[in-house]
Amino acid sequence: MRSPVSFSCVNNKVNIHFLGSYQIAGSKSVCAFGKQVSPWVSGSCGFGSEPLRKVDVNISSQLQLQPKYAVSTKTTLDKLVPRDKCTVSILQTDMTAEIMDSIRSSVEAYASNFDQFVQTLNNNVILSEWRSNGNRVFPVSKYGFLNLNPSQLRLGKFNYVRDSLVFSIGFQGSPQFSSDSLSITTPAYLPTFSNTESAPGISAYLNTVYSYQSLTNLMNDSLRNKPFEVDGHTFVIKDILLGGTEEGKIKVDLRFDGYKKGTLHLMGTPVLDSARQLLSMPDISFSVDSKDMLVNIAKGLFRKRIIKQLKDQSVLDLAALIAKNKSDIEKRMNQPLTTWLSTVGIFNELKIVGLLSKKETIQIQVYVKGQVSVVGTTYFN
Repeated sequence: MRSPVSFSCVNNKVNIHFLGSYQIAGSKSVCAFGKQVSPWVSGSCGFGSEPLRKVDVNISSQLQLQPKYAVSTKTTLDKLVPRDKCTVSILQTDMTAEIMDSIRSSVEAYASNFDQFVQTLNNNVILSEWRSNGNRVFPVSKYGFLNLNPSQLRLGKFNYVRDSLVFSIGFQGSPQFSSDSLSITTPAYLPTFSNTESAPGISAYLNTVYSYQSLTNLMNDSLRNKPFEVDGHTFVIKDILLGGTEEGKIKVDLRFDGYKKGTLHLMGTPVLDSARQLLSMPDISFSVDSKDMLVNIAKGLFRKRIIKQLKDQSVLDLAALIAKNKSDIEKRMNQPLTTWLSTVGIFNELKIVGLLSKKETIQIQVYVKGQVSVVGTTYFN
């Protein structure tokens, strides 16, 4: 029998303490030359009206994480102290030392078996596959594919604080995001591993490459058949087509239905003001294809007015947009990963620092700054 376990972990050293209880009964006799020469003498302790004998036990295991993604442990019995003596038979023979030796032998055998078991885990097929092919590209919902592309991984020491297992995870690398998984080239193997602490926070530049075809699909998924009002009249977006040019311009073809039918063609060069986080199209132009006579007449009569309105409205305040969605971003940073593992994060900054439009793709570089912690909670009885 044992008491509830007391658990602690400080700098990768796990300590388990509990109070054990035992009782023992037996008999012995004296033998000479293979023959019994005295009667059997029986004895016990911890039975009947006697309380169970108690012993303090403390076991520790030092965890080591090795550069080749292997784990080793050194488990030892640190403390074995009897609270009560165990005296047996009418002669009141003290058996405490013999019992402690037996308990020590059993616990040390368990500790050795545990360390050997941990070593076998290093040869696990899944872990071996992860070592050689762990640097993978993985999907991010329907929006594209991400590869962290780390050049070094870091895992800090484990500490158990207020019912939570706390440790730091860090990496250095060049993360990439793309609409096409095949466009991300990365070595399959994982980089060097370091068992060192990481400074708190995330500070990273994310290179993003999106094909206009993928952006077209995303836009149509969100806006196709969506109605919108213009001067009291209802129009319905039927289809959107995005593209680029060799001159760095973006083309948008928007086919609409409803009050009037036709296709609106927009073209312009995206200009990023990274300091003020403003995205604009100062040279935006438009044209309309429609069989509706009134649409074609209005297009000619009000071309200058329409162009002016398009230029006035073709400025996107990225900073305001990010601030508006800050709470949603932080929700993604604060969520459970498993039943016992979760992330806790704060979003500090996100800004676009570079933008380049090509004929088939648009390239965007994003700077992200924040803080994320991984917290594990365990329960011991």
